[in-house]
Parts: sequence; structure tokens; C-alpha cells
Amino acid sequence: MPIPYLLTTLLYTFVALLAAADASLVSMSVFSAFPALRWVRVHFITLGILSQVVFGLLPLLTASLSKKVRRDIWLTLNAGLVALVAGFGGMNHPMIFTGGTLIFIAALLLMLQLWNIRGGDAPVSLKFYITGIFYLMVGIIIGTGLFLNWSDALHIKVPLEAHIHANSWGFMSLVFAGLLVDFIPMVTGKPLASKNATAYIFWGMTLGAFGLVLGPWLGGSLPPTVAGLVLHISATIVLLVSMIRTLKQSGNLNSAGGWHLVSSYIWILLPVMMAPLLLLGILEAGPIESTAPQALIYGWVLQFGIALIPYIARRFFLKDEKPQLGGCWGSLAAANLGSVLVWVSIFSGTAEGIVYGIAFVFYALAMIHPLKELAEIARDGLKKYETV
Repeated sequence: MPIPYLLTTLLYTFVALLAAADASLVSMSVFSAFPALRWVRVHFITLGILSQVVFGLLPLLTASLSKKVRRDIWLTLNAGLVALVAGFGGMNHPMIFTGGTLIFIAALLLMLQLWNIRGGDAPVSLKFYITGIFYLMVGIIIGTGLFLNWSDALHIKVPLEAHIHANSWGFMSLVFAGLLVDFIPMVTGKPLASKNATAYIFWGMTLGAFGLVLGPWLGGSLPPTVAGLVLHISATIVLLVSMIRTLKQSGNLNSAGGWHLVSSYIWILLPVMMAPLLLLGILEAGPIESTAPQALIYGWVLQFGIALIPYIARRFFLKDEKPQLGGCWGSLAAANLGSVLVWVSIFSGTAEGIVYGIAFVFYALAMIHPLKELAEIARDGLKKYETV
């Protein structure tokens, strides 16, 4: 992983830890909330930590002979994130537009860079990455428009849901699947899945994400939403079963890192499983739709990152040929307990704030160990560069 991306990953992990602690204190009414607090928290995980890894790693991962780091992409991405978070803090629409535009430009530049790698020697994962970045660009357009009243012009009936679906079921699902296609063989010495299963995972997630974005775009239309759910959940189950089988055969389920990867997918499958109950009106949609995304981000995205980001940093920055997956048993327990409590808070009535606040205490605790790991990796790697 290039030095600029590693250092910003470390920075945003630290800020995400502080944001989780702040969310806990706000929920317990110790501090007062500022506007768009949940947007800031979520985007420090997704556009902060996750994007640093994705944008810094994918060109090197898909074309190992290419050692050039596109610093223009790094600068555009991080300038956009700073502007976006600053815009959220004060609900400053020009700043939000500037941030969204810069991040969109960075995503477009990355997609073009990956597109130029296409060819006979390109890895299977490349199509996951290109399609995932495309969904990110769709999510950026919808998300920026949430604050700038573009939704009417674009005829998006339920823009928040369409934005979340584009980023979660499109961008993150496809990129994560591509990372597993690439890294499971490195970790275990065996491929993630067969060629046919990998193809099904790609097309199931790609078409499933399309249906899940189109459904809310059309106002909750059931045919594309249901079709998207079926395709996406079936592809995710194939991915999860393949990952569990390969990790178990290689002995990697004896470590906390392996279980971080496996348990992270509980938290993407759970809201998808709840969707039929919402569509049939058995459960009230409002509380779940407003709160469950926090468990999705911290339970799925954060746990995935806890396991894989230290591994990636050790392998590409420290040049360790046999690195360990990240995380520890404490971070595994804390991340999953936090996600359980977020879901419990939805149905806790008057105790919702307290339960939700406790959940974020556990999320903050879950980030301490990976933050320490990344700090040690950065320290050891920079020492090597100093002695060269």
C-alpha cells in the first residue's frame, strides 16, 4: 500500500474511533449533537478508511508491474472528503457540492485507470472493481443530490435508500468480493471459489445491486427490488459459503481475523433478510431504515477492514510474504456486540438512546487494536524507508 494512502488510513481510523466515542456520548445526552453527525461517522468509515485502501491498492493489485502512485487521485479524493465532512458539519451546500464533485472526479480517474488495465492478463477481480467504482459514482451523484435537491430533477422517489443501496450493495459488495477473490488465495493458498461460482457472485451482485437501486428510484417498486434482493442475497451466500470452506480448510478459522471476515457478512445479510418483513408491513420501516445502516457499516465494513487492512499493509508496505490477518478476539467480540446492541436499540423504546450509546462504546473499543496495528506497521515501514 503506498505511503500516502497508509498514513491517511491511519488518520481516518483514529478519527473514526473518536467519532464512535462521540456518538456514544451524544446518544447518552452527555454531549449535544451537531447537524448530520451520523453522516460524518459513516463517511469516515466508507469514504475515509475504505476509500484509502481501495484507491491506493486496486491499481497495484490488478497490475503488479505498475508501481506508479497517482498522487492526483489521492489529493482529489482527500480534498473532497475534507470538504464533504466540513459541509456536513455546518450543512454548507457549496462545500457539500465541492466535496461530492471532487470525490466523483477521483472515482472517475480511478475507474479509467482500472479500465486501461483490461486485457488477456487482467485478473478476474478487475471486473468486480470497475463495476463497484461505477456504483460508487452513482451513489455519489444521488448522495450529493440529497442535500442539493437534485432528487426531483432526477425523478428519484426515495433518494436516501437509493444512495445507501448504490454504495452498500453496489460499491462495497462488489469491491469486497473482488478483494476476497484476490486475497483469499494469498491467505489460504487456495482459490476462493470455482470459476463458475465466481462468475455467479459477480453477476448476482451486479444485477442485484441494479434492482436494489432501481426499486427505491421508482418509489419502492416491488419487481426490481425483490429481484435485486434474491440475486444479491444468493450471490452473497455463495460468497460466504465459499469463504468459510476455504478459511476452514486452511486453518484460518483458528484466528480472530478469519472470524472477523466471516462474521462481518452476518451484518450485511441481516438487513437483507429483514427486507421482506418491511415490504409486507410486518415491521415498521422507519426506525429500522434510520438505525440499521450503522450496524451495517460498523458490523460489516469495519470488521472486514479490521481483518484485511492490516494484512494488506503488512504485505504491500512491509513486504511481508506471510502476514497475519488483522484483529484480535477482543475486537471481534466488541464489533459484534456493538452491532447486536444497535439492532436491540431499535426495539428498546425509551431505552433506545442508552442502548445505542453503549453500542458505540463497543465500536470504539473494537477500533483500538486495529489502530495500534496500523500505527506499528507505519512506524516499522517508515523506519525501513529512513535507512534506505
